[in-house]
Amino acid sequence: MKLNLSKFFCLLVILAGCTPSAMKSYKKGMQHYEQAEYQPAIENFQQSVSKGGPSDANYYIAESFRRSNRMQEAEPFYAKAVENNTNQEEAYYYYGFALKAVGNYVGAAKQLSNYVKIGQNFDLVNRAKNELENLKVLNDIVEKKSYFEVKNLDKLNSPFTEYSPTFKNDKLYFTSNRDAQKMHTASGTGFTDLYEFIFDGADYFSGQARKLPEAINTEDAHEASATFSKDGKTMIFSRGNTGSKKGAKDVDIYESVLQAGVWSEPKMLPISDPDAWDSSPALSADGKTLYFASNRESGDANGGVDIYKATKDEKGEWGNVTNLGTPINTRGNELFPYEDSRGIFYFSSDGHPSLGGMDLFVVRKDSTKNKLKIENLGRPINTSYDDFAITFKDTLTGYFSSNRPNGKGDDDIYEFLDKSKIKIAHYILDGLIVGVTKDDKTEIPLDSARIQLVSAKGDTIAALTSNAAGKYTYEIEPETRYKIIGARFGYLKESNGELSTVGTKIPFEKLGPGESFIKIPYKMVLPKIEVGVTIVIDNIYYDFNKWDIRPDAALELLKIVQLLVDNPEIKIELSSHTDERGSADYNRKLSQKRAQSAVDYIISKGIAKDRITPKGYGEDKPLVKNAQTEEDHQRNRRTEFTITNVTNPNITIKKKDEAEGDQTIKIKMKGEDEDSTGTSEEIKSE
Repeated sequence: MKLNLSKFFCLLVILAGCTPSAMKSYKKGMQHYEQAEYQPAIENFQQSVSKGGPSDANYYIAESFRRSNRMQEAEPFYAKAVENNTNQEEAYYYYGFALKAVGNYVGAAKQLSNYVKIGQNFDLVNRAKNELENLKVLNDIVEKKSYFEVKNLDKLNSPFTEYSPTFKNDKLYFTSNRDAQKMHTASGTGFTDLYEFIFDGADYFSGQARKLPEAINTEDAHEASATFSKDGKTMIFSRGNTGSKKGAKDVDIYESVLQAGVWSEPKMLPISDPDAWDSSPALSADGKTLYFASNRESGDANGGVDIYKATKDEKGEWGNVTNLGTPINTRGNELFPYEDSRGIFYFSSDGHPSLGGMDLFVVRKDSTKNKLKIENLGRPINTSYDDFAITFKDTLTGYFSSNRPNGKGDDDIYEFLDKSKIKIAHYILDGLIVGVTKDDKTEIPLDSARIQLVSAKGDTIAALTSNAAGKYTYEIEPETRYKIIGARFGYLKESNGELSTVGTKIPFEKLGPGESFIKIPYKMVLPKIEVGVTIVIDNIYYDFNKWDIRPDAALELLKIVQLLVDNPEIKIELSSHTDERGSADYNRKLSQKRAQSAVDYIISKGIAKDRITPKGYGEDKPLVKNAQTEEDHQRNRRTEFTITNVTNPNITIKKKDEAEGDQTIKIKMKGEDEDSTGTSEEIKSE
């Protein structure tokens, strides 16, 4: 963007109107700015503005904040610079990124679109176009389902800076300026050192942070981002004088070896470029590759800060430095590489589609297209602030750094749990209880029905109540058998419901990430208590031409015993039916004998004789007339019971001493006093 003549004269007028004091502060600010001493530059420029100094000071305040990694604080000053029509082209470009950093994505897109139209810097225009494409997929990142849980490590963090964690040999190593004696003029904060947090096991994250020895840490330089060999005896870290995590030169990579429990004097690795910023080293899982970030000038550089790798030769020397290239590196900045124990690669970037500043990304292999896919880790790992430097403690938990709001200091260390690697299956009883009448077989959902879930041992697991839709739910166990009891006023109580989850367990490898909810449907049908209701009893069989009660038939007849116990107000007719083969007279006599045998068995179990009547119908009442198939004959050979009398329809069923866990069912006559005794019958639901 070229400064036209009218703007030039306007600037002369402004400078001419500045007070000597304002100009003095402005010039001091420029001196500090040109020496990359950004904090004093900010202070002087702000003094100049307050005294009526050049409005262009707002641009330099914004730039000072940006260059010292404080983009959110830069936003209002870029806004003022743009509002004042600054002739600094970069203001219009970086203002878009500052808006993004504070979460104003719409404003960022608008500003970058405007810059693309007026920008003269070819590289910045292309980067703005790339960012506009990134913003288009922002909704996908925001709406991405996340399985991460994140919390601040408030027992480790301080009001100062903590970042770049790495876990080794049950210790957490990190970078901090908590004990700094000297301040760095670029950021106005203290020089950083390397620390180790030693866990004492007394409580969650209980322990003590300790600074590494003086051989590693120095007073007037930043030490940061330690990485360790597999045996923990070699440490590689970065050391430099700027403290800027992205952009300043004179940061290099050093190596120290643990000898007899003491770290050796660090030596700068030959892969360092003395004219470049080389930092955030990270060893691969096998220790044969060293990843690091650098803004070095090279033919394969993508722009900004790129991630490189070096390999170790047969002599144990690091060399063969290679740029990782696309799609990992972009025109933006890529830093803090990390490879986990399984060889999965992570890094931080502001060049890929992100929520704001630096976001954390993982590299996936797209086997279908035989290429790498870069995936944003999404919220809550990433925010509109800087989120960077991830490391794993194990396959489920790890740590990363962020300067998001509500932390304890500037950069804080956060712990995360990756629930995508935790597979938990919840098996849910999805129950439905309905009622039917003898005339209308339409199923009606029963609300306020009482349901008991009983274990195979007879212990009540849960007492449930159905809702208006007749539904009820409860978490149950896989590969388990249950008994279900259902009761509702005016309907036959059912104590013989059976539920089995055997065979429903889903193999671990087929479960999705996080929690899975597997519904186990179960429907219970309760016939209405009314004369004429007929219910077919399944699985009652007799030997040929016999009427003896077989053991398998006895089990089914016990269900009728329980039903009569549960519903003392009813009397029934138990009827036996044959198929149409054989003579009608013979079939009638045989069915009568079978019905009588069944009734005798039921009476032998304590049911009053006057409550049950046997009746053999032979082939007189077939369900399928003129049956042709064996299946139809089987349907006609059946045992049924029919309600013949209801002695007192005004009966309610309620639990006695429910608060004490007593699962006795009390039959209470309508109008009976709550404290009356001896007038109601108690039946154990066993």
